[in-house]
Amino acid sequence: MKTYAATVLGRRRLSAHLVTVTLGGLDGFASTGIPDEYVRVLIPPAGAELAIPEIDDDWNITYPEGAAEPQPRVYTVSDHRVVDGDTRIDLDIALHDEGVGSDWARTCRPGDRVGLIEPHGLYAAPAGVGWQLLVADITGLPAVARILRGLEPGQKVEVVIVLTDDGDEIPLPSPADVEVTWQIVGKDTDICEALAEAVTSRELPSDDRYVWLAGEARASRAVRRHLRRELRWPQSDFYTCGYWQIEAEKWNARYEQVADEVLAKAEEVQKKVGDDQGAYLDALDDIYESVGL
Repeated sequence: MKTYAATVLGRRRLSAHLVTVTLGGLDGFASTGIPDEYVRVLIPPAGAELAIPEIDDDWNITYPEGAAEPQPRVYTVSDHRVVDGDTRIDLDIALHDEGVGSDWARTCRPGDRVGLIEPHGLYAAPAGVGWQLLVADITGLPAVARILRGLEPGQKVEVVIVLTDDGDEIPLPSPADVEVTWQIVGKDTDICEALAEAVTSRELPSDDRYVWLAGEARASRAVRRHLRRELRWPQSDFYTCGYWQIEAEKWNARYEQVADEVLAKAEEVQKKVGDDQGAYLDALDDIYESVGL
């Protein structure tokens, strides 16, 4: 697993609750080309030197002896470019009232150093697919923006963005034929239902289609259950991803209690299903539900 050291080059406000942080000095960094690609940003503790770990293919992480371990946070790469030989990326970060990542995004300055773990992406719409539905809350909005920029003329796309503040509406340019619905809800706890209903309450095409959803984790699982188990869609026609979790502290506490059981069952399923990602994700949902997650 490749890791990198990066330097903050700048920070700017994108919307009421979105900040763009530009990182440079990324020698050897290569984009996956997948438009919802993300990186894990390794944020060092205040006053500590940046420590870059070694990570093997099984995600065994080793830090130099005595190093202060950074806090990892996952963010979408909204842009990737090379300027005068320097590889640069933009991270569009949703700000919350508190948290390591939000605090860093609010206060980082040019010259600050962070680590990165190599990028990965999940969006996998078939080339030239005729119709797409993209659904997200503020955490998935940067990925939606990048997906739309990369589409082709003539492709039809419906977009639903669920926000709690209309000050977070941003331009979404695209060469495709795009219809955008901005839905404003009263509070964070309303987001989950709104995201799920954006998919489950509509009639969906029978073919030549792709649905992508990113946002609150419960909504992601509800939509996946609807598409996969009720409508019997193949995994190749959609992807849903939980970017954050309502009541995360409670969820994390429960996960710590059952982590060994979850990992053991997940490993057993992986051996059985091999490369069948749809079957693996179906089983993973069942595992989570069986332990109260």
